[in-house]
Amino acid sequence: MTARRLVTAASVAYATNCLWGTAVAVRLIRTKKLRVVHHGLFVVTATLTGIAATTPVWTRDRSALFLLPALVPLVVVPRTDPHAGAHWRVAVAAAPSYLGALLSRR
Repeated sequence: MTARRLVTAASVAYATNCLWGTAVAVRLIRTKKLRVVHHGLFVVTATLTGIAATTPVWTRDRSALFLLPALVPLVVVPRTDPHAGAHWRVAVAAAPSYLGALLSRR
């Protein structure tokens, strides 16, 4: 998989996870039996972001360097209370990194 595809996949996973989490927070989706979905999306997002962030080591594509700052919120967000405002604020803190990675691919 190329660096561009990994950056795109990580960004799509992040956006999907944020949309799912938002839908749960505003009670559009009830997750009493589906909590594993948000957790699974987070694992996919963190894994893809981690892999994509390494691509500058083994490719000439440097767009994934923008994802390095996103790793900090991805480490912190599981340690925040999902019912507190800090959870979504930490999650949203990663957004500029994904946007920068996507925009720098051009």
